[in-house]
Amino acid sequence: MSAQSFIDTLKRIGYPKAAALDPNSFEWAFENETTFPFLKWICDNISEENVLSSEELRDYEAIQNNGITLKGAELEEALNLLVVEDEENSVKTVEEDEEHVKNSLLKAKAQKEILKARCNKLNLHQMALSNKISKMEVEEGHLLKSFHQLKDKCSSQNQKIDEAVDKLMASICSLSDLYKQSTELKKGEGQPADETVFLSQMDLKGFHEVERKYSQELTKLTKKLFFEGVADMTGERDASQYGLLDASFPEQANVSMEEKESFIENCQEFARLQKIFPKSECDRINALISARKALSAVNEARSILHQIKSGQFPKSPSEISRLQHNTEQNIENVKAEAVPYTTSLSNLLRELGGLQGTEILTGDYNLKLKRQDYFNRNQDKVIDHLLAQRGRNEFLAMLYEVETRCHNETYVLLVASREMLEKNLQEWKQRMNDLEDPDLNAAKFKRSVVDARDTSSVRLYHLLSDTEEEEKILYLPKKKVLDAAVDLQEQLNNAKAISQAIDEKYLSKIVQLEHSIKNCETRLYAGSSTSSGMPYLSPVEVQSTMAALIAKFSTLVAEIDKVIEDVTAKKNVLKSNAHQRKERELFTLFHNNPKGLQDLMSALGDRIEGSRH
Repeated sequence: MSAQSFIDTLKRIGYPKAAALDPNSFEWAFENETTFPFLKWICDNISEENVLSSEELRDYEAIQNNGITLKGAELEEALNLLVVEDEENSVKTVEEDEEHVKNSLLKAKAQKEILKARCNKLNLHQMALSNKISKMEVEEGHLLKSFHQLKDKCSSQNQKIDEAVDKLMASICSLSDLYKQSTELKKGEGQPADETVFLSQMDLKGFHEVERKYSQELTKLTKKLFFEGVADMTGERDASQYGLLDASFPEQANVSMEEKESFIENCQEFARLQKIFPKSECDRINALISARKALSAVNEARSILHQIKSGQFPKSPSEISRLQHNTEQNIENVKAEAVPYTTSLSNLLRELGGLQGTEILTGDYNLKLKRQDYFNRNQDKVIDHLLAQRGRNEFLAMLYEVETRCHNETYVLLVASREMLEKNLQEWKQRMNDLEDPDLNAAKFKRSVVDARDTSSVRLYHLLSDTEEEEKILYLPKKKVLDAAVDLQEQLNNAKAISQAIDEKYLSKIVQLEHSIKNCETRLYAGSSTSSGMPYLSPVEVQSTMAALIAKFSTLVAEIDKVIEDVTAKKNVLKSNAHQRKERELFTLFHNNPKGLQDLMSALGDRIEGSRH
């Protein structure tokens, strides 16, 4: 049963513009439990037999135009007479009873078939629901198992977090006590140096004073070791002089008489060596070239021997001649390349011979060595003292740098811990705010007073209550909202009961009217001999009544169209405003299906909890 079947029914009975209707405009009526039975009855029972044809409407209009329709008291009196006359003449024959029983039997059989089909559908629906329930039980078991696993996991994770926080607090407390102790020692007076916690808290005045005294003593030692005239302490000043003597003119050299003869001999030997240097150097170069030629010849002979043994050496005279020719050509090329080098070799050797040293350094080398040893030994001693002083300063600076690095690392760890704890605290506050939200808190239904932030309940109360004085109250009790909802439910039940009673009353009246009309037609057209049907009658009272009835039907259709337009406009508003549409659904669930509203809120709570994790 859907809106499309309702529109099909309207098309079947000939409702104007039924093809232009939209099935979506009537879906809300089929979703409502109060209107669904009525629409279902219309779709199942209304057919072409319940609608007047255009010919019957024209007949009624003619009767109404002639002014023979009955109105008011006259119509009531005529109906009463018809009912009394029908009661007096209600004798039926056996044939009519038999026909009536047959018709009743056929209707009962048809109704039985319909009931059997409905029973089968209900059985299938029940089996589908049972299958869904069994699947839901299995799914509930899985979800419950997953819930317990997640709960255990959260408990273990919470325990680990607590342990980590405890360890962090213990470490921070120890660190705080350490810095607190160091601060107290720093503020105290007369504290010994060995009680300080950090190196940066030590007083360096004594260290700088000691280093200053050490520098002064080292300066005095340096001046003492390298005093003025230290160069004359191992010999005479004249013996310590050095000079360069020209070996080209030994007779003019400033040399003592004891050394002059040996000096002249050395100069002559040096001149002889200088003269034979070009020839000896040329011989040495020629010997090297000859050795290199012999080595190359040996290597080439070994190569040729290897080729002969391996069978790779050419055997034809022409090939051997070609190889010999190539070798000789290569030799000629090498000789041509070596000509510039050989021509310039003699000049180079001559120039190199001229570059040989012609001056001799003379002096007292023992004095030089002693003086150098003295200076080196004392200089190493001073350098050792300076290195020791520099090592102390650099070691102290390194200690300060290491301590500063440790302080920086501690600071970075503390800042990171603080940021992490602040982030966790912010997340915890956000979760607490979410849990305190009245729309997500299940305890809001147990409160005696409606929360001022719960605007939905306040609007619901103003919808249920029509009095303007209620808007000025300081707080809204929960009982008032519930009482207003109960009163509205009672009014709805009373309206349903009254509507049902009125419907039954009017249905009985309609049945009586139809029965009276049939009796009237029987009496009016009894014994008619027309072959084409009943004779045409148009009394003025009947025509006027039919015209009034048609006018009422037109007015009713116009009012129904207005109601449909109003409902369509409201539906468009609800479609455009999601908040009002959701509020309407919640309002409907609040009165018709409280259990569904509770399940919806529970599902929303589970979705929010799942999105957090």
